[in-house]
Amino acid sequence: MSDAAAEAKAKGNDAFKAQKFEEAIEHFTAAISADPSGHVLYSNRSASYASLHQYDEALADADKCIALNGAWGKGYSRKGAALIGLGRLEDAIAAFEDGLKHEPDNASLRSGLEDARAKLEGGGGLGAIGNMFSDPALFGKLAANPQTMGFLKQPDFVAKINQLQRDPSSLSAHLQDPRIMQTLGMLMGVNVQSGADFAAEQADRPERKPPPPEPEPEPMEEDLSDEERAARAARKEADGHKEAGNAAYKAKRFDEAIGHYTKAAEVLPGEMTYLTNLAAVYFEQGEYRKSAETCADAVKVGRENRADYKNVAKAYARAGNALVKLDELEKAIKAYEDSMLENRTEDVEKRLKAAKRELQQRTAQAYLSDELAQVEKDRGNALFKEGKFVDAIGAYSEAMKRNPKDHVPYSNRAACYQKLMEWQLALKDCDKCIDMCPTFVKAHTRKGALHFHLKEYHKALDAYNCALKLDGTSDEARTGVERVIVAINSTNSEEDQQARAQRALQDPEIQAIVQDPTMRNVLSDMQNDPKSANKFLKDPTIKANVEKLIAAGVLSMK
Repeated sequence: MSDAAAEAKAKGNDAFKAQKFEEAIEHFTAAISADPSGHVLYSNRSASYASLHQYDEALADADKCIALNGAWGKGYSRKGAALIGLGRLEDAIAAFEDGLKHEPDNASLRSGLEDARAKLEGGGGLGAIGNMFSDPALFGKLAANPQTMGFLKQPDFVAKINQLQRDPSSLSAHLQDPRIMQTLGMLMGVNVQSGADFAAEQADRPERKPPPPEPEPEPMEEDLSDEERAARAARKEADGHKEAGNAAYKAKRFDEAIGHYTKAAEVLPGEMTYLTNLAAVYFEQGEYRKSAETCADAVKVGRENRADYKNVAKAYARAGNALVKLDELEKAIKAYEDSMLENRTEDVEKRLKAAKRELQQRTAQAYLSDELAQVEKDRGNALFKEGKFVDAIGAYSEAMKRNPKDHVPYSNRAACYQKLMEWQLALKDCDKCIDMCPTFVKAHTRKGALHFHLKEYHKALDAYNCALKLDGTSDEARTGVERVIVAINSTNSEEDQQARAQRALQDPEIQAIVQDPTMRNVLSDMQNDPKSANKFLKDPTIKANVEKLIAAGVLSMK
């Protein structure tokens, strides 16, 4: 498999594990484009389509998988699952049987075959009749028939019809509903009796005596080869040890259980479940290393003998549990992910998330260091003095990671961004610094300087005034206020005034002021009668708003 195909396959597997099936299909499709002969890729995409109930596409991919590798059992398993989804139970049975010809001991194929047969038998041979409900014009026919048109007003009836259209084999579960029987009769063009009518008719008939039971035939002697007889005897002996081991395990006689499971594995070395059970005993004894190693052996045996993927998943999950106890979280996460890839279960998914969360917290905690944060901050200061602002940014950023609670590196990094004319990034760092430590005067004055440079004088005044409230002796803040006022009063260019006003009107705070009904009335009165300004400016709120509009360039008073 090419690197591109392998990478796309890995992404598809991750998306499938996260139940993002459409995304998984995209990745598997990309992998197929890179490696059209990869039968596993078609199998994986088939599973993704089936998860979205797109069974036609799932069937097509399963057929392609089989065409590429007709000896691989999982391809037939995928095909059988798709056919079950399409309601083609007899074809599904044939698919599972074909797979068993290649892998007679494949538990997944045997389970699928039993499931398909149970569905077919449970439907009483009604699978083909149930397909009549798949007619696209069914609802139109129901509406046009006087005997069935009223059923469409009943939500539970409509829900049953929708279910039958999705799964025709479920017809037998609804035959007691007279509405379904009436609908079936309409589709077949006959008068089909409801369950109640049939029962009433049967009550009027004379009771029939059941025929005497036929004698059971004598069991036929199986014609087995010596090799087959030996294999069967070995299986029986090994399963006997397994049952004895299970009983001892439940009774907490762990040493006895170990003896039985070990013996079972010796008698039938190609069966992985004995090793998985043995690993469970080691886990209970606190022998976590032995448990993890035994699970690894179980997976190896399972792979060599094409074991059911659910058994392989269980071995991976059990190894993950042992590795968590050993505090080897990275290995545990890998084991859980391998388990999820084989067979997704809610329990393993929870354990995987818990392990990832714990590892992430430990990694973050291990990275924290006040001492190293100070080293990086000092390094950033030195680089800043040398004019190496980009390198200084890296040092301050590292200091933040080492000590996320320290607000000073944000202010320092803002100074670097300011030197590089990255105004918005500088403002963002100032805001973060102020949010972390509202009393840090330097952040307020730095923010004021940034707004002044951007000619956002109203915001610059706010920042400097905040600094003065915190420290009335701050020369930098006092000088900043004076500089802003001079800039406001010296703005003579009408073009510059309009540009400032346009920028200011994009500010939500300025928008709120000019859209306030009270302020609109005040501004209108002041425009019509300038002398009324003295009266309005006695209100501190109105005065503050007016000063802000003047500083922003929106309002001019001459």
